[in-house]
Amino acid sequence: MSNTPDTPLASRSQSVPNSGPAHRPALVADAVFEGGGMRALAHIGAVAVAEERGYRWYRLAGTSAGAMIAALVAAGYSAAELHAIMGAIDYRRFADDAADDRLHLHQVSRLLFKLGLHTGVELEHFMRELLQARGLRCFGDLRLPPAKEPAVDYSPAYRLTVVAADVSRRRLLRLPQDLHSERACYGLDPDQLDIARAVRMSASIPFFYVPVTLQRPDGGLSYIVDGGLVSGFPLFALLPSDGELARPLLGFRLCEGDSQDDGDGHDKDADRPEEPIFLPLSNLVAFSQALLETMLAAHDRFALEQRACGMGAIHAISIPVGKIGATRFDLSRGEIEALYRQGRIAAERFFAGLPAEQASPGARA
Repeated sequence: MSNTPDTPLASRSQSVPNSGPAHRPALVADAVFEGGGMRALAHIGAVAVAEERGYRWYRLAGTSAGAMIAALVAAGYSAAELHAIMGAIDYRRFADDAADDRLHLHQVSRLLFKLGLHTGVELEHFMRELLQARGLRCFGDLRLPPAKEPAVDYSPAYRLTVVAADVSRRRLLRLPQDLHSERACYGLDPDQLDIARAVRMSASIPFFYVPVTLQRPDGGLSYIVDGGLVSGFPLFALLPSDGELARPLLGFRLCEGDSQDDGDGHDKDADRPEEPIFLPLSNLVAFSQALLETMLAAHDRFALEQRACGMGAIHAISIPVGKIGATRFDLSRGEIEALYRQGRIAAERFFAGLPAEQASPGARA
């Protein structure tokens, strides 16, 4: 988790004509969303408060579930629309074929031979349907006009950047840029990368989802997994090398804070046993070692890069989300609404100039 201070935004925002509520000026900002599985639903409440204050988004980045939020915001979905969509989903569909909490033979076989319990197909289809509804398919649809961006080391030419991890090569991936870059060339056209596929790469929780594979020009096969393995809060993705931001940059981050209630004042997490950890067997040993080496190597490398990028320029909204597990796909409607409220409370405190940690878990937005 970043040590970025929770400070209110400076008045450096750029106006956007004819957008946002009539009673508020529209303000342009970039946004980064931390990953966190189901907990990332809290981001929607925080974004709702920012949009109610007139903020509109230019460049976006995220990891894992944060990449899902970033992609949908980049597609033009408002926080109000996302609140309605996310409140109507049966999240159990994202565990593809899980009819109950028990491991079945075909899942064990998939874990052993394909390195994941679930295919991730449903998650990818879900994202693709929502993106296509807004006329988006590949990253070429999100390319920025060249004149709009100054020359920076990371050269973000797209409205959206998602972060994943290549455990075969022990490196972090910025998608779509790294599909054809000197840093991590895969010999593929970034414009042609399917947005939903990239989000699935970023959200492929190790061992829970089957990794996405990429064929490299050298003939090797890369296994791509959850970007949270190397950078859960990818601020670097939108920072120029000199730290001089063209727009305010809001970071939406998650912290454990206090436990969440279920909407009736009862702490559901207190009654729930910790989620079981699936221990990989035999032929997964090499994969496990690759994961560990990726985490250690990439963490050290990008910690240095982030320090050089001027972290003090970031304005972070920290949202307490309790101890909800990343793969708690059985959240009740009350728990989903509690996450949304926590996002709203944290953002309201932030914009009022108060530390996000002072937000009361029992308060109502």
